Amino acid sequence: MNKTLSNQKRKLTAIKNKILKARDFHLEAENLSNTEAILTALKSDKKSVKVNYEEKGENQSYLYDHIDMIDSISPYPLVSNFIESKTSENYQLLLNGCFCSVMADMASAKYLAKGGSNFDTDICLNILFALAYLDNTYVEFLIDKLAYFKEAQVEKGKKIIFFSAKSLLPLVVFLYGNGKDDRLANLLENACDAKYHPLDTNPYQNVNDAYKQVMETIFSEDDDVFRETILSMYDYHLANTRDSHLVDFNTLLWQYFPIEILVLLKERQKKGLSIDGIRHPLFDDFLPYFMDDFQLTEQNKMILGTILD
Repeated sequence: MNKTLSNQKRKLTAIKNKILKARDFHLEAENLSNTEAILTALKSDKKSVKVNYEEKGENQSYLYDHIDMIDSISPYPLVSNFIESKTSENYQLLLNGCFCSVMADMASAKYLAKGGSNFDTDICLNILFALAYLDNTYVEFLIDKLAYFKEAQVEKGKKIIFFSAKSLLPLVVFLYGNGKDDRLANLLENACDAKYHPLDTNPYQNVNDAYKQVMETIFSEDDDVFRETILSMYDYHLANTRDSHLVDFNTLLWQYFPIEILVLLKERQKKGLSIDGIRHPLFDDFLPYFMDDFQLTEQNKMILGTILD
C-alpha cells in the first residue's frame, strides 16, 4: 500500500470515529431527553418548545423556535448505524441523516433566519444531495437558503464571500443550471472568494483546475479518462477535508459521505455510461447502495410536514 493511500485510510478512520463520538454525545441522557421533547412538540404541530436543563447545579431553560427545533435533530445517530453495520436498510438511515441537514436549511430559508448550514459550501453539498436523491423542488428551496446566506452578509455590512465559488457552486450549475431566473449566477454579483478576489457572475469563469477537469471529462466515453477523473476527485475531497470554513468539506457529515462524487456517478450512469472499475476507501462503503432510491423515514416525513405547512 502506498503512503498516500495509507494516510487517506487513517484519515477516514478518524472521521468515522468522530461521527461515532458525535452520536454518543447526542444520545447522552440529557441530550436525548431534549430531542424527544422537541420531536413530541413537532408531532403536536407546535412551532416552539421550552426545554429545561441543568447547568452548574442550576436549573435553566431554553426556548427553541421552529428552526432551532429542526436544527437540533442530529444526523449522526442515523449515520452511525451505517458506519457500524453496512446494510441497505442502514444506508437509508444514512440518507435520512443527510436529509436532516437539508431540512434545517429549508427551515432557515422559509423563515429567513439563522439556522442550518453556516457556510455556502455545506448548502451546495445539500443541493448536490437533492440532485442525487430528491427533486428540483428541494433544489430551489436550497437556492433560497444560498440567497439568504448572501443577504445576511449584506445586512451585516460584510464583504460577500462565497467559499464554494471555485468548486461546489460551479458543479451545482453544471448539473442543474442557474435555477429559476438565473438565481445562482445572480448571487455572485458583487461577491468575492475566500481570498477576497472578485468573482465573475458566470460561475464557470471562477472554477478551479480540479473541478474544471471534472466538468470536461466526467461524461467521457473513454473509461480510463473517467476513472482518472474520479480518482482525482477522491484525492481532492480528502485534501479538502478538515474543520475549517476555508475548505469544501468542513463538517463531519460531508467529510464521510462524498455526495459530490456520488451525484456524478449517478448522473453518468443515467447517461448509459460505465462506472465500472472504481474502487477507493472513500467510496467503497457506499458502492453497493448508492444507486438505491431514497426512502424517507416516518419521523423525517413528519418534520418535513412542519416545514411545508
